[in-house]
Amino acid sequence: MTDLDIDNEPNTGLRKTLIGGIGGTSLLFLSAFLAGYTVAVFEHGMPSTIDMAMIGGILAVIAAVVFVCVRLWPKTGPEPIGPSAKKSRDLMFVIIGLSIVAGIAFAAMDGPDNNLLFSNGPISLTAAVIVLAGWLIVTPIVTLLWWRSIDEHEAGAYREGSMIAAHFYLFLAPAWWIAGRAGWVPAQDPMIVFIIVCFVWTVAWFYKKFT
Repeated sequence: MTDLDIDNEPNTGLRKTLIGGIGGTSLLFLSAFLAGYTVAVFEHGMPSTIDMAMIGGILAVIAAVVFVCVRLWPKTGPEPIGPSAKKSRDLMFVIIGLSIVAGIAFAAMDGPDNNLLFSNGPISLTAAVIVLAGWLIVTPIVTLLWWRSIDEHEAGAYREGSMIAAHFYLFLAPAWWIAGRAGWVPAQDPMIVFIIVCFVWTVAWFYKKFT
């Protein structure tokens, strides 16, 4: 691919948004499923051949999603990365890494019977303290450091994404509540709403960032 082809590649921003949103969400759920399945297997003793095949299959799917995302990611020419951009990128990797570790740790502490994060059942005191400490102390610190390191374009894209997500929540939550009371849909689950709003926020943020 020549430099001219790179410059004329259509819908670069949209492609990055779709790959980041769909690919990232797929990896998040696949990782959560892998963690939950692995914990459930070892809670009941040594894994069987079928269990190992399932774990290997999930890992293969995760590897395939990563491969497809990398292959489909639009090729761009080499661009200099400033210290601020490099710092914000590194902090984003830290946030992603902490999220993955926290999800796996929570799955291990929560146990297989509670269906991991998609349950409203009781959890242990240890799990609650660790998760709340990470969410209310560690996450805000890392997020603040990231916010202070980003440039104006990134900050603007993030703000616009948050505004779109807030308005989406403004209409989604009451509509789901009314529809649930009418019996048209299941009762509203706050964590499902939270995940949906975060997904909308991320997609809108990426779209504004790459376009």
